[in-house]
Amino acid sequence: MTQRRPDLRVDTSRRRLLGGGAASCALGALAGVAPLSAFAQTRFDSRGRYKLLADFQCPPEGDYLVPWDDVQFQTGSDFSLQPGGKVLFHTHGLYELVVSADWQMKTGFDIDMRQVGLRLQRADQPDEPLPPHERIGFFNTPASDPPRMARYQGNWAPPAIAPGGTVSTEIKVEPAGTVRVGDMAMASHIKVAPDVLPPEVAKSLIVHAKVIADDTVSVSIHNPLTTGVQVSPGLMKVVAMSATAVRGNSGDAWQISHSASTEIFPGDRVYTMIRHKVPGTVLQTTRSTFLQIDRVA
Repeated sequence: MTQRRPDLRVDTSRRRLLGGGAASCALGALAGVAPLSAFAQTRFDSRGRYKLLADFQCPPEGDYLVPWDDVQFQTGSDFSLQPGGKVLFHTHGLYELVVSADWQMKTGFDIDMRQVGLRLQRADQPDEPLPPHERIGFFNTPASDPPRMARYQGNWAPPAIAPGGTVSTEIKVEPAGTVRVGDMAMASHIKVAPDVLPPEVAKSLIVHAKVIADDTVSVSIHNPLTTGVQVSPGLMKVVAMSATAVRGNSGDAWQISHSASTEIFPGDRVYTMIRHKVPGTVLQTTRSTFLQIDRVA
């Protein structure tokens, strides 16, 4: 049995389409170009990818155009890279665009918001102002500013603690190179608990941790009571953390945005914008930083 295809006519007030096969005939007629076929093929040998020849750095708190300047590959002649980084379109069609950004992974540089996106500048629009240019694909990356952590877990059998006395042990935390003197640490012992010791004793004992050397933490238990206390052997947990004003250092600062299928006309231009808030932020020239365009109808 032959299945009847649905009516794919589209609201003519829309410029951006969510599917790869429909198009607005009325809009095409108004623009003086042939309308897109409702059942146009969805595979074209018309695609291109653009990259950066060098890392790109721009001041914070502003909108900046990414200056794509390297054609990694291009097939077809429906669009072309222009000096300054914009892409000029020569053929009416339906296009999908992908922008990928690889930020520099560096301590103190990913501690605030970053934004990367694509704008569509119609043929009759001037370069400025930017807000009238259609946003066809944007993403915001939130801050990442936690301290670095080092940890230890192991058994400790504290000796008897005299009245007013303190016992201690020293341990190494991992990963190495995380903390040094002046950083912070905290510890716990599973047997310093009200279900093991008398509740008032458990509440009175003070478990304390201090970074005393690189990656080395001293853990102590102080007994402020007037009677001695014996803590049973048990698991001790230690967390040490870097105490820095800002850290950042994302494990993977690569982000990607894919536009919806977008109807583009001859003379239209597409460009990539970035915005950030931290001086020294760098968009790296790696295999993960690019703008790719595919014609789909």
